[in-house]
Amino acid sequence: MEYLAFGCRWLVALVFAVSVVSKLRGDRREFVESTRKLLGALLPSGSAPTAAARLVAPLVVAAEAAVVLLLAPAPFVALILAGVLVTAFGLAIALALRRGVATACRCFGGSAPLSGWHLVRNALLLGAVAAGLTFDPGPLGAAEAAGLAVTAAAALAAAVIVVRLEELGELFGPRLS
Repeated sequence: MEYLAFGCRWLVALVFAVSVVSKLRGDRREFVESTRKLLGALLPSGSAPTAAARLVAPLVVAAEAAVVLLLAPAPFVALILAGVLVTAFGLAIALALRRGVATACRCFGGSAPLSGWHLVRNALLLGAVAAGLTFDPGPLGAAEAAGLAVTAAAALAAAVIVVRLEELGELFGPRLS
């Protein structure tokens, strides 16, 4: 089980690292606008002020960066934070889809419109967070280096799939609106 926990933690770290880097490198205005629309989906009025989105957008990036930075020294705290973020993102996406809010997902620098595939991705990430919290890897010194290397490579492959899930889903899977 130590390899499973290690792999889940690596998967979460890699996905959140890609998210942070893509948001820092991407168009800030587009990210703020997407954040405004998702915030609006959470509110009864259906609308959120741009000023609120300008405040929340950098907080989201900082929280995602904290997940990455805390995973080695404080994995329990990092995974709890990741779980809270993924749950909040999932709730906002689900409400946006239900209310017909047209916005793009800026999670990984893309411009794909929100779809059910974004919810599938969040569910997969939440599963990885739960597994990372459930299975304590213990001291990694007891694990074999080769096993850790294979697990890290598998986590990298899984992270690529998770990051590009909506494109893969639209290409090979059913349409999830």
